[in-house]
Amino acid sequence: MEIHKPKPIHNWREFLKEYAIIVLGVATALAAEQAVEWLHWQSEVGAARKALREEIATIDGFYLRRIAIAPCIAKQEQEIKAILDGLDGKGKVALLSSFRNAVGLPMVDSEWQSQRSAQVLTHFPHAELALMNRYYSVLPMMAATFDAESAAWSELSIFQSPQNHLTPSDIARLRGQLNRAQRTEYGTILFAYRMLKVSDQLGVSRPKIPSDYADRICSQSEDQIEAGYLKDEMRP
Repeated sequence: MEIHKPKPIHNWREFLKEYAIIVLGVATALAAEQAVEWLHWQSEVGAARKALREEIATIDGFYLRRIAIAPCIAKQEQEIKAILDGLDGKGKVALLSSFRNAVGLPMVDSEWQSQRSAQVLTHFPHAELALMNRYYSVLPMMAATFDAESAAWSELSIFQSPQNHLTPSDIARLRGQLNRAQRTEYGTILFAYRMLKVSDQLGVSRPKIPSDYADRICSQSEDQIEAGYLKDEMRP
């Protein structure tokens, strides 16, 4: 086998020429590698963006439903206040016209957690990632709000039947639970509007809520609402 020895370099011009060829070759190889990696992550970001927008739209559906039933929750709060005032001797004691726990379905962020674990989020544009961080950072706080809200409405559910036997301390305690329910409802609706605005900035299409949703939910009992959910779940 004949081996070609490298030609000796006689001057600086020849050295710089050889050096430039080597540097150009290495730079071209690195650029090609980075281009392939960039294209790969752009594909990953595109798939992640689609999945995250679908997850955000699902969460938006919860916010829209809470906004829709806010008037009947406010009516329920007013009726409970009237009952408490009546028990305090300040007016007539009546029963609730209807009752429902304001807490909705849990909001899941599994797609967000999955994409973060896969480090795909680090390749998102900074402004878009900042908006997504803002949107998802609210969910843990909302979960704590729902726990407090559920506990308050659980206590207040006793007003579905006459409660003339309540003591002054019982009434004071229930006033505190009503105040908690009102504060959690206010916070939920406030953040619902804020997060829907963030969702709009992210380009997420808002899910459509049936036009009769509020009337249907506000006129049904808890058992009827639950039966409706079960029926929907069992549909093929």
